[in-house]
Amino acid sequence: MEFCRLSSVFSYRSTPRDSHRKTPPVTIRIAQIHDIKGLVEVLTQSFHPPHGWLSWLQPVLKLGVYEDLRTRLSSSYPYYRCLVALESGEIARENLPSIVGTVEIALRNGLINESLYISNLAVSHTYRRQGVARNLLLKCEQIAVEWDHQSLSLHVLEDNYPAKKLYLSLGYQLLKTEISWHNLLFKSPKRLFLQKTLKIDTQSL
Repeated sequence: MEFCRLSSVFSYRSTPRDSHRKTPPVTIRIAQIHDIKGLVEVLTQSFHPPHGWLSWLQPVLKLGVYEDLRTRLSSSYPYYRCLVALESGEIARENLPSIVGTVEIALRNGLINESLYISNLAVSHTYRRQGVARNLLLKCEQIAVEWDHQSLSLHVLEDNYPAKKLYLSLGYQLLKTEISWHNLLFKSPKRLFLQKTLKIDTQSL
C-alpha cells in the first residue's frame, strides 16, 4: 500500500536570484534500488571525503553506506522515503542522469512532538549553492503534509554555517543544543537540534 500520495517526480529550474549560476534543471524523485551506487558516491564524498592516508578507508566506508542504504530501501516501513536529485535536460548523459543530491525522511520514535526526522542531506560538490538542498527539503515538507505530520526536525553541527543558514532561512528553529563527553574531551562541535512547524492549508483539506 502506498502511503505517499504525492507525485514521485518534482522538477525545478533556477530562480532569477540564482540565474547567474546557470543552474541546470534538476529532477527530484523517490530513490530506487538501482540508485544505490550513485547514492553511495554522493554520501561518501559529502560525509567521508578522502584526505591523505585516510583515503584507503574509502572502500570500507562505501561498503558500509551501501549496506545501510540497501536495508532501508528494501524496508516496507511506510513512513520512510529516500529522495534523489538527478541531472535532467540537456546535461543528462546517454539518458542516464547522474545523482547530484539526496535526503532521507522518516518517522522516528522519541523525537520531540513525534516530528518526522530529516537525515543524510547531501549534494555533490559542483551542485552546491544552486538550490538543490533547498528543493530537497521543500520536497520533504510536501511528504510530511501528505503523511499528516505538522513538523520536521533535524540535527546540524554548530560549525556547519552554510547548512545552519539554509535551515534557518527555511523556518527551522533551534530547540536544543546537545553536549556530550566527546564535545568536552575533544572540543568537537556540538550538535544542534532544529525543528520546523509546517503551516497546513486547512482550506485544501
